[in-house]
Amino acid sequence: MDKPRSHSISPIDENHGLYGNFIGLQYIFERPLQTDVLAKAVAELVNQFPALAGRYDAKSGGATDMGFPVSLNFKQSARTIADILASSERPQFVEQPNRRAVLSGNAQLSTFSLTEFSDGGMILGVAISHLLTDAAGYHLLMQHLSRIYTALTANKTPPDFPYQTHLGVFDFGTDRSKADCLRSLKERGLPKPIPIKGLLGRFIKSLIIKAMDKSLSENPPIRLFFSEEDIARLKETVLRESGEEWISTNVALCAHFTSIMAKLSYGDDIKTKMQIGQLLDLRGRYFETDINAQSSFVGNAILIHIDKAAFPDGLQHTSRGALARYFKQRQSKTTAPDVRTRLDLLADCLRHGYTNPELDVKNPIISLNNQSKMPVYNVSFDGQSPTRIFSQDVGDNIMFFPAPDGGVEIYIRDIVNPGGQKKLGSSEWQKLIFDF
Repeated sequence: MDKPRSHSISPIDENHGLYGNFIGLQYIFERPLQTDVLAKAVAELVNQFPALAGRYDAKSGGATDMGFPVSLNFKQSARTIADILASSERPQFVEQPNRRAVLSGNAQLSTFSLTEFSDGGMILGVAISHLLTDAAGYHLLMQHLSRIYTALTANKTPPDFPYQTHLGVFDFGTDRSKADCLRSLKERGLPKPIPIKGLLGRFIKSLIIKAMDKSLSENPPIRLFFSEEDIARLKETVLRESGEEWISTNVALCAHFTSIMAKLSYGDDIKTKMQIGQLLDLRGRYFETDINAQSSFVGNAILIHIDKAAFPDGLQHTSRGALARYFKQRQSKTTAPDVRTRLDLLADCLRHGYTNPELDVKNPIISLNNQSKMPVYNVSFDGQSPTRIFSQDVGDNIMFFPAPDGGVEIYIRDIVNPGGQKKLGSSEWQKLIFDF
């Protein structure tokens, strides 16, 4: 059976198509893996999902030319895993291609690296383009890689690729004209979006990428840690403030850190309107009655859902409970037909050469990337699970990431206001973050 020579990419992922984002994780093992077996496992994974060996083609909007080799890059370091684990800084042992090279089709869409340390420990670094998968799909791929490795270690046939990589339900867009598209934006009260095609569009994209690269390289994220006890205490506080009978970890964390970042962004003059971006899992919206379909999909099923939150008295007079009620209300009211309508409009805007029309670049946006309950640590390479997993690329604002002991790590990076971000380390802001 011939392998496909192209892999379609959802048109709604304009953020990744514009900026060349990668999902990169570093898996720390205190005991060595078998390097030759892992190399074979990587080759088998790429063989089963050939899009990992592709290049981005801006004209077709997909991954093409799957014949490029993807191999395991092996390195050695004089450092020890013990030093890595004891350090307060994140390790940097994952290779992430230059975003400009990715968008021009000159870089591969996945990298696999293995670094061996002097005490026998290893770090497996894996970076996969956001064009191919979301965070949930990334973790599914890593689970499959660990199963292949385990089978090869026992001289067994590696398992087949169990996941679907493209579902028709994620095809968005209509045949409406440019004029009808702009008219629809006006009806929804949305401004004319930013052009992303043509000479002006290329210039704007170049400026955005340059600014992002500069900020990401010069502005390391703040890392915080909430233990299970901290999370339980926060949920009790938000429950008491909101009057709810039950609240999720996701909603409690989102409410608390949205309040923190709003105060950081707006200072004492917090506006009544603000932008909040939260990750909306389309699988949960479209396949609510089919768990198997949800769990077997690898691809771009999550997007940033933008909404303007309005608080009558301003956020400085609004409790975390009000924010929690807002999040729960938005989640419950967001239905599949509503998502479909919004994404059809977004896809049409992209087709006519515009960026996301619901993103107002004039105002700061608070975006929330929550992987805190994802099965990140559910990988076992022949019985050995990673001691720690570090997320490599933290974009703007807030990422919630699971800690191995049940707590949650919070990474915060404000690429618009790095000076304000530094305030988070002061005693005043630490009190706001942890005293609740």
